[in-house]
Amino acid sequence: MKKSMLITEISEKTGLPKSEVEVIVNSMLDSITDALKAREAVSFIGFGSFVPVKKNAREIYIPGTTNKVQVEEKYGIRFKPSKKLKTIIEEA
Repeated sequence: MKKSMLITEISEKTGLPKSEVEVIVNSMLDSITDALKAREAVSFIGFGSFVPVKKNAREIYIPGTTNKVQVEEKYGIRFKPSKKLKTIIEEA
């Protein structure tokens, strides 16, 4: 599902104009992004959590060669689905 499809679906379910729903969805995504930038977890009960994860610096081999490359420390994001969401997906 794309963001535009999500906006259309929410608009149909709530009866709100698409322009208002778009502002709400964009504001929600900005808030989630800001929280993750601040290294805070974002959780939605019954859906799941977005958790920032620190990945340590390490040395890796380039496939097909014996060359090593140093990869710097960075942060990633891990999504942990709730038990309710897992159950719903398994039943589908």
